[in-house]
Amino acid sequence: MVLALLGLAVFAIPMIIIAVLVKCDSKGPALFKQVRMGKNLKPFTCYKFRTMCLGAFEKGGIANSESDSRITKVGAFLRRTSLDELPQMFNILNGTMAIIGPRPILDFQFEPYKDNRRYVRRYDALPGLFCTVDLDLRATADRPTQFEMDAQYVDDMSLVLDIKTFFGILSTVALGKNVYQESKK
Repeated sequence: MVLALLGLAVFAIPMIIIAVLVKCDSKGPALFKQVRMGKNLKPFTCYKFRTMCLGAFEKGGIANSESDSRITKVGAFLRRTSLDELPQMFNILNGTMAIIGPRPILDFQFEPYKDNRRYVRRYDALPGLFCTVDLDLRATADRPTQFEMDAQYVDDMSLVLDIKTFFGILSTVALGKNVYQESKK
């Protein structure tokens, strides 16, 4: 919580600038909110900066391709730098997310795996702004790989692992690696 408050203080002005850029780039609100599955499978509202045109999800689901025409110009930059995730600091402050933990996903993304007890372990922790999958694979990980890494994170959770994960992810994000499923850079 202290880190989230510090993050909000540091990123308050950049977040305002990003919100203005999102609004200027396309119609619609600057923030995107969506119900995701949290700890113990409890639904919560997850906040992000909007990176796609208004109504994009209804027009074709989740964007996993850099060439997806629904992604706005500002949105492409926000995704590459992970700045679209900054509003999730509000989720951290309200206790629905942590800085490190399995990434929050939509219910339908987990549906095919719900009977795999190992994968369900991912819901024994708060979802995170960053996760161990982000260290190398980011969006290029398939769901079984992601869920196995999430379960392993839950098994091994510790402050040391969180610190290593956090600093490792900074370099991955700074290099813009593996933002989309096809990017395997």
